[in-house]
Amino acid sequence: MAGMMRRVVCLCAMLFLLPGTASFGEPASGLDFLKKNVQTRTLGNGINVIALNRGYSPTLALVISFRVGSADESYRTAGAAHMLEHMLFKGTDVIGTKDYKKEKKLLDEIEAIGEALDTLRVSSPGDRRIPVLEKKLKKLESDQAKFVVSSPYDRIYSEIGAVGFNAATSRDMTSYFIEVPSGKLELWAQTESERLRNPVLREYYKERSTVVEERLMRYDSKGLEGLLERFIAAAFIAHPYRHPIIGWESGIRNMSIRDVRDFFRTYYIPSRMTITVVGRQEPEKTFAVIEKYFGRIKAAEEPAPVKTREPATAGELRLEYTFDANPYLLIGWRKPTFPSEADYVCDIIAGILADGKTSRLYRSLVLEKRIAVSVDAWNGFPGVRYDNLFVIAAAPRAGHTPQEVEAAIYEEIAKLAAEVSREEIEKVVNLNESSMVLDFQSNKGVAATLNYYQTALGDWTYLLRYLDEIKLVTPERVKRTLDTYFVRENRTVGVLVSKKDKK
Repeated sequence: MAGMMRRVVCLCAMLFLLPGTASFGEPASGLDFLKKNVQTRTLGNGINVIALNRGYSPTLALVISFRVGSADESYRTAGAAHMLEHMLFKGTDVIGTKDYKKEKKLLDEIEAIGEALDTLRVSSPGDRRIPVLEKKLKKLESDQAKFVVSSPYDRIYSEIGAVGFNAATSRDMTSYFIEVPSGKLELWAQTESERLRNPVLREYYKERSTVVEERLMRYDSKGLEGLLERFIAAAFIAHPYRHPIIGWESGIRNMSIRDVRDFFRTYYIPSRMTITVVGRQEPEKTFAVIEKYFGRIKAAEEPAPVKTREPATAGELRLEYTFDANPYLLIGWRKPTFPSEADYVCDIIAGILADGKTSRLYRSLVLEKRIAVSVDAWNGFPGVRYDNLFVIAAAPRAGHTPQEVEAAIYEEIAKLAAEVSREEIEKVVNLNESSMVLDFQSNKGVAATLNYYQTALGDWTYLLRYLDEIKLVTPERVKRTLDTYFVRENRTVGVLVSKKDKK
């Protein structure tokens, strides 16, 4: 995950192919276009809507996001946000079914048996009723499958030429993406509003098994992912950032459909929802269409905020993870999130240390000492809604140990605190600005980034102020931040040890 600065660079790079911006020579011009052309509305039920008329092709990139992710889960519901993302592709009482009246009876029976099975598996795993109930559940699912229309939304959207239909869950938020022809905005609004107003969690137990397999394949069978999961859980001993987005395996296997449904009702509410529309459009007409359909979603009481905060650090935390993979090193320092001054400074520090082949760590560890094959630095990990980590990651070169690389990293941080110059800071700021005219991306990229800032940070206009803030960073502020947060008692260190090396 990139830090704040890199996320800003990605969006600003997109701005230079906006209508009327072809002659822009300064990043401020692209930001000025946003300031003048992004339009916003808040519906009566609390939904935030962002519209930007952009591009010459008659297409629209649409993003619906909710300010809910794994950070909003408890141990009981860990993995629910990700599971819910899967389930919202299953349809409604009209979409995805051949006869909902008949299917509903089976769905009720499936849920009753599924809940009973989950209870028995946890409380009495040797109970002789379990195989009987499993057989009955399988039969009911087979009967219910006769009424299911698979991938119902893919069918609807493919017929109108839509592309990029997908979703993503993070610790901070959940988003749903698609690009459609401009003339199909109303069809999209009708379809998506109904998907949110009346979802049917069909094929739940089948999908739950799929997520278990996904976890085994993508996390438990890979060394770096396993290290990262344990590293985060060690760094956050109390805050729910410690939960894996996908959930823990045992939790997924026994996740109640009722808990997932309650999670949806609690967090998928208008006050946590942002809709962003970018592309060829008339914004006032866009707002009217969205009001017509999404305005039907009832407002709901805001759920209680996450109250748990990390206790004060009491010393360095270290963990070792043994796996059949190449060694790897992770070092994280806890720090405040946006809009803290330290957050802006840490973006600059990340750039100085590891942004490009002329950065301090790459030059020292990879090119000169040749003790690492890669090194990177991230600010704002693993999320930005709450206090987070500044992380340095490195892969040792063969013949060198993670401990050797770790010592070299601390040495470079000490040098930075002692000798950082204004010129070095300005170089990072300039690189940030110059990147704004590179790497053009699609309407979808612009929509996703605007949506991200509004949903995760509460205000898309934060982007407009970012460059001015990092220009205020001084050598003194860098040194103060390093002295305050980059200290031994405030860090977590994770090391992936190769099984071969362990032997």
